Amino acid sequence: MLQKGGGIMKDIVKFQLGEKKYVCISVTSNCGRPFDITDAKYILKKGDEGEASGKCDIKNNSDTETILSALIQPMAKSTYKLEYTYDIPPEKLMKTVRVQVE
Repeated sequence: MLQKGGGIMKDIVKFQLGEKKYVCISVTSNCGRPFDITDAKYILKKGDEGEASGKCDIKNNSDTETILSALIQPMAKSTYKLEYTYDIPPEKLMKTVRVQVE
């Protein structure tokens, strides 16, 4: 069993309008066992509407910790949801981070 974590970033990330930057999450094993993330995607949503999506960069820090990174550029002053979906076979897991654009 694996635990999704916010070890790199908080669950709320602040942007200034026009900024383009990486938002990262840490995925760690809660039982100390090695794992592999075979696929990771993101979607940036304003309300229920998707504004941007793509594949995450996957960086294995160790056998028990992986960093997922999404490069985003929100297009309006608003509160967004950045939804990560990633596969650790046979599981499919999700993590949501709020993005506040000022």
